[in-house]
Amino acid sequence: MQTSRQTPAAVRTAAAAPSSFIVFQDIDDPCVWEAASPPWEVLASPIGCGPFRNIKRILVTPNWLIYRESFSCALHVQGWTPAGMLGFTVPFRLGGRSSYWGAALHEHGLPASLPGSLDVVLDAGQEQIVALTRLDWLRSQLDPVAAWTIERCAASRVLPSSARQRSALGTWLRRLVDRIHAEPQILDYPAVVTALEQDLLDRLLRTLCPGSPLAPLEVTHRRQRGFDLAIESIRSADLDDLNVADLCIQAGVSQRTLEYAFRERLGVSPMEFIRRLRLHGVRRALLAASRKDETVASIAMTFGFYQLGRFAADYRAVFGELPSVTLSRQWTYRGAGLLG
Repeated sequence: MQTSRQTPAAVRTAAAAPSSFIVFQDIDDPCVWEAASPPWEVLASPIGCGPFRNIKRILVTPNWLIYRESFSCALHVQGWTPAGMLGFTVPFRLGGRSSYWGAALHEHGLPASLPGSLDVVLDAGQEQIVALTRLDWLRSQLDPVAAWTIERCAASRVLPSSARQRSALGTWLRRLVDRIHAEPQILDYPAVVTALEQDLLDRLLRTLCPGSPLAPLEVTHRRQRGFDLAIESIRSADLDDLNVADLCIQAGVSQRTLEYAFRERLGVSPMEFIRRLRLHGVRRALLAASRKDETVASIAMTFGFYQLGRFAADYRAVFGELPSVTLSRQWTYRGAGLLG
């Protein structure tokens, strides 16, 4: 048996790059699995007895490829890792025979790869999340030191993190893939895709990057200057286009410097501040909605909110009411002639 299903939106946009879509695969032959594995180039050799089956739920965005998969039998996989991409794996269920480049799973981090050779053994029953991101995009989003540090770790085939951090990242990624497979229409919103990619990078950095000691006076001055320039950039930007990487470019500082600057002056990270601005943007849009077919979901996703449960909770925490109440009250006011 082999099935490979792409959403209608993905079929419509398959010829247009970049694009975002989901794919579901259920494959029962290792040779077919090899052919369905790009951008990996692999040769698969089953180990021992038992039927082969691989079930995979894939999420593709312009700069990320994330998938959740499981294997019914042990498999030795050799070949080449994807060109131009950094990859890492978050195993959920790991068998005793599983290994990466001849070594058991490193207890201090995530198995990782840069472009090059591949040699892994996946034991029967293994379940895992695999994440790939484009190296050129990653470098464009980070300051040179952070990017170099992550690539140096990936070159050693381990991204350092604690067991708790790995577990939290894996749980979040698994829920993300399952959520988008359940509601693929949210990928039709460009702001959602942008926010999704930034969230993926933010989760990776939170998993891997420790804090640092207090900076000397000259660094503090650089933070103040970077903060001022970032605020100027925010004032003139479209809310749905705002992202931390662009702010760093406009401010001329690293992501870590801007992070410290915002926490010192506003008590939140740049990403949290942008999220708060978008929440206020959603509220204004809800109050200004002019068509009865406009919904909370469509307005929220226009501003990049794709986790609607979390969005509703955050909205209520800030404004003291659910977004649906704001929208319904707007229509009550309009009906009463109070809004013109």
